[in-house]
Amino acid sequence: MSNFLYIAKQPIFTKEKHIFGYELYYRKDDQEMTLPDKRLATASVLVNALNQMGLRTLVGDALAFINIDAKILLTDIIYTIPKERFVFELDENIKINQKEYECIKELHKNGYVFALDNARLDQAYSDNVRRVLPYVTYVKFDTTSIDYNELEGKLELYSGKKLIAQKIESQLVYNSYKEIGFDYFQGFYLGKPELIKKNRIDPHHLGVIRLFNLLQGAVSMSDVCAEFEQHNEIVLQLLQFVNSGGFEFKTTPKSICDVLEFIGKKPLMQWLMLIVYAKSGRNGDEDINPSSIVLQNRIDLMLGILKRMGNTDEELATQTRFVALLSLLETVFEMPLPLILNELGVEDVIKDALLNHVGKLGRLYSLVLSLEQAPQESAEKLLLAYGLPSEDVWRILDEHLGHPGAIVR
Repeated sequence: MSNFLYIAKQPIFTKEKHIFGYELYYRKDDQEMTLPDKRLATASVLVNALNQMGLRTLVGDALAFINIDAKILLTDIIYTIPKERFVFELDENIKINQKEYECIKELHKNGYVFALDNARLDQAYSDNVRRVLPYVTYVKFDTTSIDYNELEGKLELYSGKKLIAQKIESQLVYNSYKEIGFDYFQGFYLGKPELIKKNRIDPHHLGVIRLFNLLQGAVSMSDVCAEFEQHNEIVLQLLQFVNSGGFEFKTTPKSICDVLEFIGKKPLMQWLMLIVYAKSGRNGDEDINPSSIVLQNRIDLMLGILKRMGNTDEELATQTRFVALLSLLETVFEMPLPLILNELGVEDVIKDALLNHVGKLGRLYSLVLSLEQAPQESAEKLLLAYGLPSEDVWRILDEHLGHPGAIVR
């Protein structure tokens, strides 16, 4: 499997040619565009956008348009997706039976927004989509496959909808659709699709399944938290998902356990199922992600120092894990750490530790950074601040650095 993931985005413009939204497309690599399984393609786009790239990084404040078919529509994973940020484009070939109708109606009631993708003018298509039109906000037409002269006389069916013209390839086509009342425009003439490439951070497939199965049982959230802490890639994706707007916390999270408590078992199961659908987990353990190794080393070092100091404060250990996880976000998500911490709304003691290296957590984090970078003089000074002899530098490094598996639990 490639160490990179790809996603393509194409802007959608207003009449004034301001960017209103982006349509997101699946890409297997820098060339391949299609997947035989549309559910897999959609789930992959969602996982990449929400869990790995970050929606704010990808589209800013614009809306994200994504194509869905009945397979995705009728799954619970739809409820994990931030409804304020997405528009779900109903695939042109989707058959609106009673189940699909009830699902669209219920999702619309809960605030989800729909578009018709590649709307057609034939009677069979109109009959198929007619009863879900009250729950549709946008209607997209492919300008290269629609008879323009016929279109104007058939727009009455979509009265009150926001119309989007796709595949605008000239100023003439743009002006023509603008004149008959279209609201938004998309196409090579205005903006070509942009391919985004990013380092991949995939959880092991078995780890995702293990967590999903655990959540189905009568287990406490403390047990769930303990299991999550064994899967750094999954936690990193969850933090990015939170940062993408997937959840709004009523109080400030102080640890990964707090994040899991706030989200709850059922939404966590739905979120994990999204990853399963996307098949973003790796089979087997032969490929260990470099970022995961760095993260586990950092956790082990920080907890190893606490252990050597004889510190058994469980709350401090929990916060230490949280600091270690958050410390890697800037590199992983390619966003400034202060911005990420503000978006996540972490408590001040953790923010100060990461940004200013102050307090117990801050000094511990600073020491670990010194140990990782191997400037012995700086590390020795920090060790003295903890009352640890300088020879502990090499002992700690020998015991806790460079091992992909966890050493301190």
